[in-house]
Amino acid sequence: MPKPIFFYSDTFVNYDMGEQHPMKPERLYKTCELLQSYGVFDEAIEHRSPSPATAAEVIKTHHPNFVTAVESVSAGIHMPGIHRYGLGGGDNPIFAGMYEASLLYTGGSIDAAQAVMDGANIAFNIAGGLHHAHYDRAAGFCVFNDCAIAIHRLRQKFRKVAYIDIDVHHGDGVQELFYDDPTVLTVSLHESGRTLFPGTGFVHEVGMGEGEGYSINLPFVPYTTDEVWLSAWRESVLPILKAFEPEAILLQMGADAHLRDPLAHICLSAQGWLAAIQDVMALGVPIVAVGGGGYNMTTVPRMWTLAVGTLSGLSLSDEVPKSYTYQPEMPTLTDHFDIELPPKEADKMRNFAEDSVQEIKSRLFSVFGLTK
Repeated sequence: MPKPIFFYSDTFVNYDMGEQHPMKPERLYKTCELLQSYGVFDEAIEHRSPSPATAAEVIKTHHPNFVTAVESVSAGIHMPGIHRYGLGGGDNPIFAGMYEASLLYTGGSIDAAQAVMDGANIAFNIAGGLHHAHYDRAAGFCVFNDCAIAIHRLRQKFRKVAYIDIDVHHGDGVQELFYDDPTVLTVSLHESGRTLFPGTGFVHEVGMGEGEGYSINLPFVPYTTDEVWLSAWRESVLPILKAFEPEAILLQMGADAHLRDPLAHICLSAQGWLAAIQDVMALGVPIVAVGGGGYNMTTVPRMWTLAVGTLSGLSLSDEVPKSYTYQPEMPTLTDHFDIELPPKEADKMRNFAEDSVQEIKSRLFSVFGLTK
């Protein structure tokens, strides 16, 4: 059986939007070091260095003028009207080397897709998962949409691809780029756009034209916990995924639905989140696994290490090795806490999730030959 492949470069940290920006490069090297402390790269998982994407590869997904704009401002060239490309400002500040750093994380996802096409069952790029980038503009900390670019690569071999996004924010950029494409099923589980960026991802967004029915959105209200989140996923989305029968999956593993993430309001534990990844793994389909959101530096490394270990078929000790530099901050991989919500909030999250499930069944089950 081929080894899992983990694409990583120390220069991934050059995608750095500044000290005050919530997207910290440290989450990448802390994850890689945590995996190293478990010895996974000794034999179990193959480490490879990524190659930067080429402009030609990026332009297959993004408008050439947008790509040129990123390259120009990255080199310090002033461009009037740059804000129309989503560049500059708080979410996507311009920084020196932005273009090269974006090509590298994008290349990691392309390389992971190619590895799966070449026979790997699982390939990782934790620096990827930048799902908010649109055809002609950056958004939500994302410059190039490596997810969509990697899916285009997968489609060169695989007839049907599923995109599964468990980031707390709606995967709007990927949805938009495949909204009329029935060969790519886009799935997003996220906090409702009523309370969180980007303000989209409602159940009625189901695709258009030939792609109608191939966009699935499962939103949740704030304070949703493991049991409700998993039950809704398993009752509504998982049956559709099985009926769609994808030949490959791109899994976006945003870790920001965690209880302690500072930018959102969903209350998952690491192991609740991981259970959905285990469900995806059980589909028995080759997987490209990328990172995504996650802004608490003591939860993201743990969650991604759990995901990499699980998807690679490894049983990692819950007790983090004492050799790990940050072990005092992260003594265990899983969480050990109980969540008790006021009855009013508990009822609200359950009712909202049930309404979402029933609407998905009503709108989409018949498309895939399923009964309610």
